[in-house]
Amino acid sequence: MPSTQPHPVRLPRDIAPGPTPVVPAPAASPAVPGTPAPRGPERWQQIDALVRDLSKLDDPDQLVRAFASRGDILVRNDGFITVSRRGLAPPAYRVSRSWRMQEVINPWTEPHRLPVLGHGLLGELLYRGRPALINRLKVADDDPARDHLAGMSALVCAPSYERGEPVNMVMLLRREPDSLTPADLENLLLHANLLGRAVGNLVLARKLEEANQRLDAEMEQAGRLQRELLPERLPDIDGLELAASYVTCSQAGGDYYQALPLDGGRWGLFLADVSGHGVAAAVGTGMLHALLLSCPGPRDEPGVVLAHMNRPLARHAPGGLFATAFYGVYDPPQRTLRFALAGHPPPLLRLSPFHVAPAPALTGFPLGVVEDAAWPEQEHRFHPGQAFLLYTDGVTEGLNPADEMFGAARLADTVRLAPGRAARLVEHVDRHFRDFRAGAADLDDRTLLVGVAVP
Repeated sequence: MPSTQPHPVRLPRDIAPGPTPVVPAPAASPAVPGTPAPRGPERWQQIDALVRDLSKLDDPDQLVRAFASRGDILVRNDGFITVSRRGLAPPAYRVSRSWRMQEVINPWTEPHRLPVLGHGLLGELLYRGRPALINRLKVADDDPARDHLAGMSALVCAPSYERGEPVNMVMLLRREPDSLTPADLENLLLHANLLGRAVGNLVLARKLEEANQRLDAEMEQAGRLQRELLPERLPDIDGLELAASYVTCSQAGGDYYQALPLDGGRWGLFLADVSGHGVAAAVGTGMLHALLLSCPGPRDEPGVVLAHMNRPLARHAPGGLFATAFYGVYDPPQRTLRFALAGHPPPLLRLSPFHVAPAPALTGFPLGVVEDAAWPEQEHRFHPGQAFLLYTDGVTEGLNPADEMFGAARLADTVRLAPGRAARLVEHVDRHFRDFRAGAADLDDRTLLVGVAVP
């Protein structure tokens, strides 16, 4: 069988290191009457136009096609071939592009449609993985790539490296023998690898974009499911107006609130803030929802309810997952709110236009931290016109562009000046919070749950 060994093979010359001089672009010569018409763009202008056009592309296939269509600027050629051994075992390789291919196939989206060959000159050069210059090209009659090389007498090729491995190879062809020089090889070697790096970056960027899109879709779905756990509307309670505001800093939130009907016309009010953000926090709110609804008994003892929710979280929740929580039982005939706090801010009470302060309350560990923890209960009685505000720390810890926190004192001042009805009180606090933030990005979820005693 005829040999497929290329003759002769010349490797690139060593190039002495040193700084590259900066040569200013030549100024255009003034037109002189009687002189020949000016020639087309200089080579440096053509290269500048090429790289400028390449910089506008964000698709790796379009980038390679644009380079191939104008690669003659860098190394004059009559044919262009690229081969790849990605995902293949020797001696197999794919012809990813060829001047002989009638159809352009995207090697990143449809690699299964590319021809897979084995052995022959192209495979030998690819698996050797070294630059080569062949000025007297001889191709065996049984070479599987013979059609791609037909009519050509000279070849220059350069590997494109990935993490030091020659995975791909670019080959330029000429019809005339002895027409390629070491300078052509040096040009191709440099530009093929610069192109390979640019293509690799675009491929990586495309994968990251697709991964982010999948993550965004998953986050949106988690957020949608999490929002389904919240009350569709707050209940009408005799002698108590309720209103709430719920804002997340991402598609999926970690705040959760609920209002549960209890025996004797009483109501259970629950507010929690799960640690972290995103999907993990949203999953945590789902766990709290299930634990709250599965609590045995009448759910009228706040400390007992928190203990029931705490034990499974402390035993089985993923590491680092915990939640601060408020659970209270409102008794309409008595106008009392009996509650317990699991590491959560105490209710902010508005007892008169001049008296707004946190309820003097004891707190215990957050849920999911200590398995056998206990939570003391306290009770407060309300008169018509008085109000309580439950909130998560996304409100008090919100920052403005100067990195100042909204803070508990500013929240108390805002509530002091707020209207008397529950819904308008919530709107008032939200508006003042947004004005304070002045467009700064939300870094945490924030929830308000307001109750106003009415006649």
